[in-house]
Amino acid sequence: MADIVHLVPIQASPQSVYEAITTEEGLKSWWTDDVSAEPREGSTATFRFEGGQVAFRMNVDKLEPAEAVEWSVEAPAPPEWEETRVTWRLQPDDGNTRLLFGHRDWASIENSFAAINYNWAYYLTSLKEYLEKGEGFPHRNDA
Repeated sequence: MADIVHLVPIQASPQSVYEAITTEEGLKSWWTDDVSAEPREGSTATFRFEGGQVAFRMNVDKLEPAEAVEWSVEAPAPPEWEETRVTWRLQPDDGNTRLLFGHRDWASIENSFAAINYNWAYYLTSLKEYLEKGEGFPHRNDA
């Protein structure tokens, strides 16, 4: 199994980062503007792209405020995404946050693995910009 892993220093509190990755308003501000989500374990978040033609459903498996978030990809999903997990670890760092992001348990590093890794880096930069400067660059479904 292979993992995509990124370490992102963010000049924001762990609580602010947590809210940006768990609330619908936060997620819409940096990932995609078409999100259905609630910060509740056991819920399912849906992230839509390309006018809803592409959708990812994530089970919210773990929520530890200001510390950790875990999602598992729900079927149906693109074949390479099946049985993968997304993990977020928030570490306080002198009033800021060190975010350790993972998209884990990929069956192979072939096919779309590299492109997904690149896309996560892009959107994690969007998250950082949203939290530090007030504006991210989420996917716009009306464009």
